[in-house]
Amino acid sequence: MLPPFNIRQWDRVRAAHLLNRAGFGGAPEDIDALHALGFERGVDSLVKGVDDSEQFPKPEWAQPLNRFALRMEARELSQEERKLKFDEIQKQDREHQMALIAWWLGRMRFTLNPAREKLTLFWHGHFATSAEKVKNPYMMWLQNETLRRLGMGSFADLTKAVARDPAMMVFLDTDRSRKLRPNENFARELMELFTLGIGNYSEEDIKEAARAFTGFKFNDADQTFRFAELQQDDGEKVFMGKRGKFVGDDIVDIIMAQPQCARFIVSKLWTFYAYENPEPALVENLAADYRKSGYNTAALLRAIFQSSAFYGERAIRSQIKSPVQFVIALSRGLDVGLPPAPALSGIMRQLGQIPFLPPSVKGWDGGKAWITTASLLNRYNLANFALGNGTMEIERRGKKRAANGPREIKIRKGPDLQEIAPTELRAKPQELIASLYWRLFNAPLDPKHAAPFEKFLSGKKMPLDDASLRELMHLMASTPQFQLT
Repeated sequence: MLPPFNIRQWDRVRAAHLLNRAGFGGAPEDIDALHALGFERGVDSLVKGVDDSEQFPKPEWAQPLNRFALRMEARELSQEERKLKFDEIQKQDREHQMALIAWWLGRMRFTLNPAREKLTLFWHGHFATSAEKVKNPYMMWLQNETLRRLGMGSFADLTKAVARDPAMMVFLDTDRSRKLRPNENFARELMELFTLGIGNYSEEDIKEAARAFTGFKFNDADQTFRFAELQQDDGEKVFMGKRGKFVGDDIVDIIMAQPQCARFIVSKLWTFYAYENPEPALVENLAADYRKSGYNTAALLRAIFQSSAFYGERAIRSQIKSPVQFVIALSRGLDVGLPPAPALSGIMRQLGQIPFLPPSVKGWDGGKAWITTASLLNRYNLANFALGNGTMEIERRGKKRAANGPREIKIRKGPDLQEIAPTELRAKPQELIASLYWRLFNAPLDPKHAAPFEKFLSGKKMPLDDASLRELMHLMASTPQFQLT
């Protein structure tokens, strides 16, 4: 067990830190509500969460695509008719993919269970699967639901479910694996990226594991898992020193018995929630408890959020916000909605993180990779747009579209400025700066960062008008400190 957090140090700053890391931050009233619960109940409220499934029903379009029926239908069509048919399906898929991105970002923004969505985002980057190859929005939605449904439970159960997931089977070619020609893609990534890390398995382990996952298929009609017994290699395998007629679940169980598996997942989760390069002793401590709990991820998160290290110097304001964190935290902090689906997909592309389209099977690199000259400028522009200033340009994809120049999205309703800064507050420069800083940064004002804001107000008539208030908040959101959480 890690040294626990001293509950006498529980204050609004620590509550804000917990809400930002376990979820996506919030407005001052959200922080106050979490702080009022007290430390233990506050952590518990996030880890347990609430069932918000009725708030976010299954999208109408998220239905299985009968690929077998499509192929049969296509046989009866002329070449020209077949092309028109599949062009229409591809167009529809693109529209549904944009809708899916907006659906999930909207869920992150408005959910009453932010910790579950944050963990779903972690698992999406961990078991990275791209719609670019899968080309089936329903299967991507289905995988997202699996990560959400099982993410807080047993990591072993989640890994077995991912091995049976149609999107993952397409992405890593398990569905093409045969008894006489086992495909090694999933077996390799299972150990290298999902459970153990490089150097903790052999090439022979990959070959034997690939044999065990033969026979894993899904039905073309409804995208449900099926086990094709005749295509499964039922011979004896030798995997990590164990011998038997293993199938996929047996491989996962053997991996889970390796102490390195718990270390690997603990390190990734700690990096995601706290800071990079966690101390070896910390990892060993948490990994031992993780294994004892049967790889219960909710228990691990509770241990992380209740540890003193999570609130220590290395953790506080040490992470660069991912694009998703930036967008959702900004929207939550200002209490504004999100742009419509097509614009939102373009915004996420320009910021460098499109859900359901990770750059590779490794997911996103994160950290300093989030910030480039272009992406930083786009962050500034998005903050300005969210505050109700001007328009925002979205780059068009494809040569023909790009030739028409960027697409503009116009102002949507900005934040309630009177709610954020009542008239009486606007007449008090120092208090106004401190209040806005707390809302945007979820931290007390650091005096060494106050000078630009004080200089801005020195030339303004008080009480501050709406236009100048937006300018001041945009100035704050355009600082290096605002990129951190």
